[in-house]
Amino acid sequence: MRERAKRLGLAVMIAALGFFLAGCATAPGGAASSTASQADLLQRAGFKLYTANSPKKLNYLNSLPLNQVVTNLYHGHVHYLVRTSSKAPQCYIGDKAAYERYQELAQQAEIARDRQQAAAQRWDPEALEMWADSQGAGP
Repeated sequence: MRERAKRLGLAVMIAALGFFLAGCATAPGGAASSTASQADLLQRAGFKLYTANSPKKLNYLNSLPLNQVVTNLYHGHVHYLVRTSSKAPQCYIGDKAAYERYQELAQQAEIARDRQQAAAQRWDPEALEMWADSQGAGP
C-alpha cells in the first residue's frame, strides 16, 4: 500500500513537471507562425500590402518595429502601419476601420488558440503510470 502511494505521488509530480515544461517550451503561436498569422489577419482586416519604391521609403520601413502597429498621421488622416518581415521591403497599411477589424480578428484568433491549447491538454493517469513504469517506478 505504501509503495503504491509512492508511485502515485511520483506520477503526480511527473505530471505536474511535464505540464510546467510543456508550458515553458511552447509559446503560443511561435514567432514564425505568429508572423504568418498576423499577415493573414491584416489582409483579412483590409490592410493593403505596400512595397517601398525608393531608398528613402525603404529606410523608413526599416525604422519600423517588427510585428507592431504604428500610427502615422498623413494629410490629416491616421494610417496604421505594420511591418511583418525584416527581409521584405514591405509593410501593411490600413485605415481606422481596417485597424478595428484587425483588433477583432486578433482577439478571435487568440481565443481560438486558447481553446485549442486547453483541448490539447488532458489528464491521463494510465499514460502517466505507463511512463512512470518505463522509468523504473513500476511494481
